[in-house]
Amino acid sequence: MFNFKDLSDKAEDFNAQDYLLSPDKFFEKRRTTKKIYVFDLRSSKDFEESHLPGAHNLPFEQFEDSIYQMPFSDEIMLYGSNKKETFSAAEILFDHGFERFYIIDSYDSLMGGVDASYINLSLKAQENISNYLNVSVEKYQGILLVVVPKMDRKANYSIQFIDLKDSHPDSISIEYEMFNVLVSKDTISYLHGTEIDLDDEGELVAFNPSMSIIKFDGSIEQQIQQVLDEDVNPMVASHGGVVSLLEVKDQNLYLEFGGGCQGCSMIDVTLKQGVEVMIKEQIPEIIAVYDVTDHAGGENPYYQPSAK
Repeated sequence: MFNFKDLSDKAEDFNAQDYLLSPDKFFEKRRTTKKIYVFDLRSSKDFEESHLPGAHNLPFEQFEDSIYQMPFSDEIMLYGSNKKETFSAAEILFDHGFERFYIIDSYDSLMGGVDASYINLSLKAQENISNYLNVSVEKYQGILLVVVPKMDRKANYSIQFIDLKDSHPDSISIEYEMFNVLVSKDTISYLHGTEIDLDDEGELVAFNPSMSIIKFDGSIEQQIQQVLDEDVNPMVASHGGVVSLLEVKDQNLYLEFGGGCQGCSMIDVTLKQGVEVMIKEQIPEIIAVYDVTDHAGGENPYYQPSAK
């Protein structure tokens, strides 16, 4: 049986501080690294109540016995219920030869470490907000950053002016000199890297360069290829898979799954709950997505490419 310990020739002692990130750096790493895995070491009950979107639940009690599930060649992030739990799991990774992993003290410290550094609020936007609040008939006192998650690391962003006394109790308030910015606790994981600025028409806008749902340019095929390159293939690459565009016909999209996706028993779930959602969310012109893997090459395939 394969033993990860055979891969480790480390003679030095483990130092958790070498792998420990601040909440700000943890969110930045997760946001900017395409191929990274997040493991939640808490109980399944805690995980169901709240967790980082896209995280995999692997309770600490099962961690070492499940070490074979960890992606050895890619980057890993860990968080648990407390520092002792997370540090112990990190040492297990270290002892088994893993090198590319990062940890945070705890889930609570991760979700509670939000501050103004998470949002890049331009000076023009601050001036615009302050001026609006000063002349507002409704006597608005702050703004609400509305984040509507669409996928694990994709969301829509917008701004609303609000009266602070009407704010939802399950929200956090980020203080600026002249006003407050409120954000729902449920969307903290989508907050880091958000920018609030003025568009070309001088209107207040919010977006996140890494997480906003954007409208791609070019032909429908070019837009689909961009979604495959930016979102889909980084996702399936974790299983050694790749998704290729075959054709768009009558608003129907035909894809081929290769590598680790070919012959996978979960391909229907991957298609319907993952790939199709990603594509249709960003390219609404597509009404249906079909997998033609192992079908387009036979004598009587259910899909025939049209003549070019």
